[in-house]
Amino acid sequence: MRRSVVLVLTLAVAALAASTSWAQAKTPWIHVRVEEPQKESKVSVNVPMTVAMAALALAPEKVVSGGRVHLGEGCKGPSVVELRRRWKELRASGDAEIVSVEEKSQTVKIARAGDRIRVRVDDPSREEAVNVEVPVTAVDALLSGEGEDLNLRAALEELQKLRGEVVRVDDKNSKVRIWIDEGI
Repeated sequence: MRRSVVLVLTLAVAALAASTSWAQAKTPWIHVRVEEPQKESKVSVNVPMTVAMAALALAPEKVVSGGRVHLGEGCKGPSVVELRRRWKELRASGDAEIVSVEEKSQTVKIARAGDRIRVRVDDPSREEAVNVEVPVTAVDALLSGEGEDLNLRAALEELQKLRGEVVRVDDKNSKVRIWIDEGI
């Protein structure tokens, strides 16, 4: 009898542990890895997306209010309203290379490919390369605010659905990689 109780308890604990591990594996994590070989420095940050969402909620209201960032006056570059207008046109264009700038020292390309926006910057003279891939739905979500507000909460919610590399920066002094997966 005692053996049966121990066996049942052991099986219950094992099942609970397995289901907890499975549930944790389904939680998206955002990873940031920065390497500076010349300084012999490596930094890794591994955070569940739920923690990133909680941090957004705890940000000071001056910076973020209700998961939205207000850029407003003093922000350099085009207004958020103008970005929305340009995005609407870009989104409607389908797959296309939108921007291509080729100079002696640098090449910049921005393209829409399927459900992704791809930004590539190559600067061989400085031994630098930047690759960014963002889902179209995340840009839609980011620009879903009103006026001069960016909707970070909605963008993070969309990024939670993404798996794989989002940003890669390689230059002669450092490497930066940001990716999302289902656990450490």
